[in-house]
Amino acid sequence: MSESNYKDGVDEVRRRKDIAIYKANPKNTGSVAQFKMANNNDCMFLEVAKQCGDQKGSKPYDWANKIIVKLGEADICKMLAYFRLYQPSSPLKLYHETPKGGGNKGIELKWQEYNGRQSYYLTVSHQKGKGELPNKVNVPIGLDEVEYLVVGFTKALGIFLGWD
Repeated sequence: MSESNYKDGVDEVRRRKDIAIYKANPKNTGSVAQFKMANNNDCMFLEVAKQCGDQKGSKPYDWANKIIVKLGEADICKMLAYFRLYQPSSPLKLYHETPKGGGNKGIELKWQEYNGRQSYYLTVSHQKGKGELPNKVNVPIGLDEVEYLVVGFTKALGIFLGWD
């Protein structure tokens, strides 16, 4: 096996997947959150969308009206630190101004207990202009999904820093 073939095989094995949290429901009031590495490995993108159709259908989410937020090292570190707190009493709030007057985006992450289960609740909003109602997407995140995010965020930081 030549060195170039070996490198191609290694790249194939190391191909990354997006982290996705799907929360469709029979009432069509669910949502989805996807965390994706940027092509140049310098950030992650969080994409969220509301459910707009049958959870068993081919297109249950409204991707045409999704919200995209660029997450840098500081955002990832803040989210990791928040996940490591024991039942934090205050939510984590992150704000981003969209370049060129595209409005403001916010992320709120809070710990909650729902029906006796510990979990987190992610709210992502985008307000395009002053006086406009923001587009909001809410995504419940279970503790098992938090573990998935912690592993992904930790690995992403290593990639951002070139430590992979």
